[in-house]
Amino acid sequence: MDSAMKMYAQSHGYHWNVVGRMFKQDHAFLLEIYEDVFDSIDTYAENIRKLGAKAPFGLIQLQANSSLTINDSLDLSSNQMFQELIKTNLEIISRLKDACDIADEAREQSVLNFFADRLNQHEFWHWQLTSTLKSTVI
Repeated sequence: MDSAMKMYAQSHGYHWNVVGRMFKQDHAFLLEIYEDVFDSIDTYAENIRKLGAKAPFGLIQLQANSSLTINDSLDLSSNQMFQELIKTNLEIISRLKDACDIADEAREQSVLNFFADRLNQHEFWHWQLTSTLKSTVI
């Protein structure tokens, strides 16, 4: 959940601050990403509660629970923003794969299904983000 909160903040911040020739397309794409990630946060919290733990919510708690570092520089080009989102997203993919293994081992099928769905979505974002950075020949 803490990693999702950080990716949400990162992609939303990039949405606000993106500039360049592809502004309209990049701005809309970043909106898609941050809305998807934001929509997942409540379900992360609900799964944490189903497992009997408390869901962190304060900035201090979220920061303490996450080793994920995001680049929140205000001086990034759109390409740099997408490169940074790729790094963040790959870290989340790795963590979701680990979470799937743990949920499977614990026989927590509904939690596993949620993690698998999120993994699929983040792999989709990986494809979309990396494709956005590829050069085209005209």
